[in-house]
Amino acid sequence: MAPVRVESPVFQAYRGSEPPRFVNRSELECAKILDFYGIPWEYEPRSFVLERDEDGRVVSAFTPDFYLPEQDLYIEVTVMKQSLVTRKNRKIREVQRLYPDVRVKLFNRRDIERLAQRLRLRLAS
Repeated sequence: MAPVRVESPVFQAYRGSEPPRFVNRSELECAKILDFYGIPWEYEPRSFVLERDEDGRVVSAFTPDFYLPEQDLYIEVTVMKQSLVTRKNRKIREVQRLYPDVRVKLFNRRDIERLAQRLRLRLAS
């Protein structure tokens, strides 16, 4: 999937070293919300290895979309149909099992829509 190139805003609260290259519009919208509220964030700063093969090669990994350093919290954003979120939930449970000190929160379409409604934001479809 090609990175989102619709716009390239200047982020004030972004803490990464390279400009973020969002995979989809929902990630960009969430980054704009975090930035608007001055919440320091990083984009995909770490991947968590979930499984290796017998030669030590990574077979499965999970890279959350955002990291909020002040909250020590990773956020995964998905607007997939709820029926397709099962795989992401499974990976998050595996991260929590293998890395018990790591906090990850999944924001699905419903969560994002509720947040947008609460903040009176218009979301891209």
